[in-house]
Amino acid sequence: MQDIVLFQLLKHCDTASIIIMTILGFMSVGTWGIILVKMRYFGKNSTLNADFFGRFVRIEQFVQLKAHCRQSGDSPLKKLTEEVLIEAQKFSAFVSYDSIQHRASLLEDTIQRSIEAIRLEEDKYLSFLAMSSNLAPFFGLLGTVWGIMIAFYQIGLHGSADLTVVAPGISVALVTTVFGLAVAIPASASYNIFVNRCNRNEISYYNFGSRVLSLFKRGDLLALEEVAGG
Repeated sequence: MQDIVLFQLLKHCDTASIIIMTILGFMSVGTWGIILVKMRYFGKNSTLNADFFGRFVRIEQFVQLKAHCRQSGDSPLKKLTEEVLIEAQKFSAFVSYDSIQHRASLLEDTIQRSIEAIRLEEDKYLSFLAMSSNLAPFFGLLGTVWGIMIAFYQIGLHGSADLTVVAPGISVALVTTVFGLAVAIPASASYNIFVNRCNRNEISYYNFGSRVLSLFKRGDLLALEEVAGG
């Protein structure tokens, strides 16, 4: 019954209202498409990161990371680790007390760049959700104002404020408001959920990067101790 009523209301929509609802329809399709893609993306990465980190905590030496990456699935933590390994391969095998801090500083820069790249990947398409959550209510309001304006025009044209004259126009106007809210609510909710997820992931990536850096520093210190002991 409600579907029939909605269909009847849509039949009374003018061109402007149809354009507005078409725009809102595209926003809705884009919003739900991004929600589904992001849910799958974060779910997959969460599983892969957990698996990578679960085996990483058993590593005691920096040199073991290369073999660990070969045996692991493609996860953000793996990408971060591989970037660190690539940078570490550029270092000289000779370690001194003067160079140890500079070596660690270079790896810190690499970790920073890698996490920023991961964050950019995780933030992809979220701007569309933000745009939809902000613009959809205004499009709905625009349709409502337009519909009410048409309703008042009908009142002036017929010289009567009878409900049979104004009700159809006002009903159509309110439909655009409903469409706007139907787009804005899931867009706003999902945007905030995903941004919060990205923020928490970023913190975990920095914590992981700190662990990797500690492994590297520990290796350098052990090398210096062996040289001093020898």
